[in-house]
Amino acid sequence: MLGCHVADTDLGMPATFDALDAQSIGAAVPGMDVEVHACVDSTQLLARERLQAGCRQMRAIFAEQQSAGRGQRGRAWFSPAGAALYLTLIWPSHRRMAGLAGLSLVVGLALRRTLARWQLDAHLKWPNDLWVGERKLAGVLIEIVGERAGSTALIGIGLNHRLPAAAASVIDQPHIDLANLLDPLPSRTAIAGALLADLRTVLTEFDALGLSAFLAEWRLADALAGRPIWLAEGGGRIEGMAMGVDDVGRLRVSLATGERLLSAGDVSVRLS
Repeated sequence: MLGCHVADTDLGMPATFDALDAQSIGAAVPGMDVEVHACVDSTQLLARERLQAGCRQMRAIFAEQQSAGRGQRGRAWFSPAGAALYLTLIWPSHRRMAGLAGLSLVVGLALRRTLARWQLDAHLKWPNDLWVGERKLAGVLIEIVGERAGSTALIGIGLNHRLPAAAASVIDQPHIDLANLLDPLPSRTAIAGALLADLRTVLTEFDALGLSAFLAEWRLADALAGRPIWLAEGGGRIEGMAMGVDDVGRLRVSLATGERLLSAGDVSVRLS
């Protein structure tokens, strides 16, 4: 699992960085298991290994660096040492897989709540990106494993903290980091502890009540509602208007042919 092949200096990172403190993170979420690793292929892969080994309790896995970080649709996630929070949360749910519709939206709201602690107003691009000023600050990747009773979600989160100069040539979309938004810049440890606390609160409520408990909050955070967008699908491009989400978290899109409901992963959505 070790053996990251990209050196910090190759990515423009300083020799030292704001290292994560597992003990301090754990103190913010008593009873939750917290792991911090220097370097892994990806926290998502390590979480899957923990699951296969029998882990069935809430556990947070952080890495300082990833050699094979993953984003949506199999894209690589730029993951140099100390530049971001790289986290996968193992979350056992009483809900079966079908009952987890909208989970990525709720995780995005937890991220937004965390950043609001530092007076940062972020918005959410359906279904899994967090934006500030239409620049991506964080992304969510969720995998769900069905169980005999309920299911287990592997909730991957990448939150940009202080990106190196090389980021501009590697990341293929408008992006931003917390270093450009907050002064003073809070430590990654402080943000990690606050994020886990907010995730536990939000996920506990979601497990009990489902997405309906969060729809009003989501509508306030929605970055796309009422805006022209286009859908990349089948090698083509379809223009439409985003109309918010329905009761199970599908994106409502007004097209020339009528309204269409999109499930996460159906298509790629971009602003027109």
